[in-house]
Amino acid sequence: MTTIAEPEMISLTIRFEVSETTITDVEAEVEVPADIAYDDEALQDWLDLNEDAWIEELDTDDAHDITRDVTDVYGTDL
Repeated sequence: MTTIAEPEMISLTIRFEVSETTITDVEAEVEVPADIAYDDEALQDWLDLNEDAWIEELDTDDAHDITRDVTDVYGTDL
């Protein structure tokens, strides 16, 4: 039987940045230009540009599919 040695571990404080992406279902009643009312792609573009029209309806407690990526490590202290 082969014995696999566990790596030596140390405790340290690490300063780093994390990018977090969440997907949140939002339902909001907003006024939009009539000519885009039934064009999903145009509505998406309009919503991207007019965040203030729906942001109050955003409830991050409804978030799902949360992903996190460490984007930068910029210091350690033993």
